[in-house]
Order: sequence, then structure tokens, then C-alpha cells
Amino acid sequence: MARILLILAVFAFCLAAQDEKRAVTAIQEELAAGDLDGASRLIQEALVHHPNDGGLLNLRGVVHARRNQLAEAKADFAEAVRFNPSLTPAWQNLARACRQLNETECSIEAWQRVLRSKPGDAEAHSSLAELYVAQEKFAESLRHLDAAKTDNLEVRCLDLSGLGRTSEATEVARHLAKQTDFLEADLEGMHGPLDAPKSAEALAALVEGLDKRGAAGMVSLQRLALAYEHLQRPADARKTLERVAQLDPTNTSHLLELARLAEESKDHEGALGYLAHARDLAPNMARIHFLFGLIAGELNLPIEAKQSLEKALAIEPDNPSYNYAMGSVILQTRDAATAASYFAKFVKARTADARGHYALGLALFASGDYAGAKQEMRTARSSNDIAPAAEYYLGRIARLEGELDEATRRLREALALQPKFAEPHTELARIALLNGNTEEAHAELERALQLAPEDFQANEQLLILYKRTHDLRAAAQEEFLKKLDEERSRRAELMLRTLEMRP
Repeated sequence: MARILLILAVFAFCLAAQDEKRAVTAIQEELAAGDLDGASRLIQEALVHHPNDGGLLNLRGVVHARRNQLAEAKADFAEAVRFNPSLTPAWQNLARACRQLNETECSIEAWQRVLRSKPGDAEAHSSLAELYVAQEKFAESLRHLDAAKTDNLEVRCLDLSGLGRTSEATEVARHLAKQTDFLEADLEGMHGPLDAPKSAEALAALVEGLDKRGAAGMVSLQRLALAYEHLQRPADARKTLERVAQLDPTNTSHLLELARLAEESKDHEGALGYLAHARDLAPNMARIHFLFGLIAGELNLPIEAKQSLEKALAIEPDNPSYNYAMGSVILQTRDAATAASYFAKFVKARTADARGHYALGLALFASGDYAGAKQEMRTARSSNDIAPAAEYYLGRIARLEGELDEATRRLREALALQPKFAEPHTELARIALLNGNTEEAHAELERALQLAPEDFQANEQLLILYKRTHDLRAAAQEEFLKKLDEERSRRAELMLRTLEMRP
């Protein structure tokens, strides 16, 4: 009897298996015909009898995926592999669904499970290469890319760039750039290691390839300009960025970048031209007026600089940088008291910045406020870069106030901090002359003039020394000093000129 029952059970199982097989075949036929509703109905009927069947759950996930119901599809694929861990198609589908849902770790784990049963699966290797490059795991990405049957040049270029194999990356980039199906949209997806300075040559090769085919748009040309800059090709960077500006003529950011490139190349006039154009486009943008003022100041055009900085401050009156720049420009015109008011605003906003204290101290010194100047210079000494100059001015103030020992101590400290500082030697020569020590004065002036042969103050003190000691060289020194004074006057006149910009 038991034997008969066993035979009947086996027979029933076989019939059920045949029914399930027929059901799966019918479902697959509906899917092939595109009848998702019909396939869904058959799946639901089959699941009533086989609720834990991984194959049926996988098929239901396929229906959800085709309906773009990715979350539901992922849930079905996950259930399918839970009930049937060896079902490779379900792992593949789970990996794809997770990828579309941007669930990277889920997709990676699923593709790794696929490779356990199908070690040579090209899709798994290719997908893992793409996923790992997005995680900046370039060595793992390249390993899977090498294992794939088809190469992905975009991923390979990124992997090699990320691994620092720049020459290989550039070769791949050149090959990729020649592919007619390589488009700007493909390049837009290639970021990360390709935008690093060391990968500039590879990036340039890609954009140049697109550009030769007329396929490089504005964004790609911007990246090319930056790559040229990394490659120390400023002229090419500038030409490329000018093309970008022509494509986007109302965007001042391109003109500001062009001004920066021109300024870094010491083309001050070119930089002012770009800024003048930007100023016409955006007359209420304070930063443009500020930059124009800075460069005009570098060109010794204080009138232009002052006018531009006034416009910047009219828009942003409390901006510390604008106030500092205005103070610097006004100080050149010797209106020290007014300059001090601008530096005071900077100091109030940035109390810890030693530059502001030094600049304010300098303006106060020039206006004769020695007490205020001493206070600011003492604060400025906190900066190692500024300390030598601060000590020098403290020494000058001490000399003017008749404290010659204090002055000497400060000036020696300035030279200890910066041995190649000419001005303290000139001040020490003044003190020596006050003390009647002409030999020491001559020695200090020699040191000063060795460091700065055309320094006016040092040469003026040397003439005083020659006249006091009845030195026959006094006449020649007086002629030389006149030439220096004429040159100084000429520079002052140049500072008063204006510049007409025609963008």
C-alpha cells in the first residue's frame, strides 16, 4: 500500500511540474507578445498554487520592470533569489533594477552573485567596472573591465586616469575621441579623475576630438580651457574661453575668467578690456568694478582705480576688501588721512588680519599720527611676513621722536628678520649722521645701495654725507639724484593719466 501511495505522489508531482512548466511557457509567450496584463494574470494564477516559486516571482518582477515599476520589480527579484538562490536570471534582474534605482551596493552584490555561477558573464563584469569607477575604486573597475568581452573606452580612460597612468589614459582618450559615436553627452558623464590637473592631456584630447567634428559645445569647451590652463598653455586657454564667451555673450563669468587669465599673463590692458565689457553687461556688479580698480592700480592709474572702487563701494560699502583696495589707491595720492579711514573699516571687519593693521599704521604714519601708527604697527608684528616692515616703521617713528637708541634697536631687529632689507640701513645712516658718526653712516649707506642702487632716500642721504664731508663726489651724486627725482616725477605724472576702455 505504501508503495502505491509513493507512486501516486510522484505521479502527482510530475503532473504539477508539467503544469508549472506549461504556465511558465504561457507567461513567457504573453511577455514576448507584449501583453503585460495577460502575463500578470497568468502569474497571479500560478502563484496561488506555487507562492514561493522563484521563477514565477522573477517573471512578475519582469512585468513590473516593463511597467517601469522599479521598486516593485526589485522587491520581486529579491524574493525570487531568497526562495531560489541559484536562480541566476533573477540575480541579473535584481542587479539591473538596483542600478536603475541608484542603489549601488545592492547592484554590486547582485552582479557578484551572478559571477559565482557565470564567471565569464560579460554584462556582470562590464557593469561592475562602471559601478566601481563611480566609487573611485579604479583598480577593481579595471580588473572587471579586462575580464569583460567588450571594452568600454570611457571607463578605461577614467580608470587609468584615476590610477595615475596618465600616458595610457591619454592614448585611450585619443582612440576614443576618433570614434564617430563618441558624443558630448558621453563626455558629460566622464568626470572625477578626468578633471584632475594630472589628467589634463587626456581631457584635452577628448574635447579636441569632439571639436574637430564640430561636436564640442560650450560646457566641453570650458573644460578644455581649464585643461589648457593645467597644461601651461594660457594662450590656448584664453582663445578657447573667448569662444565660450561668444557662445554665451551675456554671461559675465566667462569675461571674469578671461580677465583672470589675462592678468596672470601680465596682460593688464587685456584684463581691463574684458572687465570693461563685463561692466557694460552688469553695471551693478560690485566685484567687476573692484577688479577693474585693482588692475588699474597696478597700471598706476589711480584716477581710474579710484573711480571704479568708488562704484564698488557704492554697491557694497562695508566690503572689507573693497575698503582696503580704496585705501591703498588713495594712499598713492598722498591723501593719507582719507586712506586711513578706509583701512580702519577693513581693520574693524577683520581685526585678526595683520595686513590691515600694517596698512592703517602706514596711513597714520604718513598723516603724522605717530601714536596711532605705533599702536597699529605693534599689532602688525604678529605676522612673520609683516614683522620686518612693522619694526622698520617703529624705528622710523622712534627716530622722529628723538629716541635714537630705541630707533636703532627696532631697525636692527628689522634687519635680523629680513637681512636684504635696504631701508633700515638708510635709517641707521640717518641716526649715525645725527650722532656725528660719518664713517658708520657711509657704511650703512653702502649696504643700502648694494641692495637698492636707485633708492631715492639712500642716494639723498649719500649726497648729504658727501656735502658734510666735502667729498669731491658730491657734484656727480647731485646729478644722479636729479635724474632719480625726474624719474620719480614722471611716474607721478603717469599715475594721473586716465585710460579709455573700448570693449
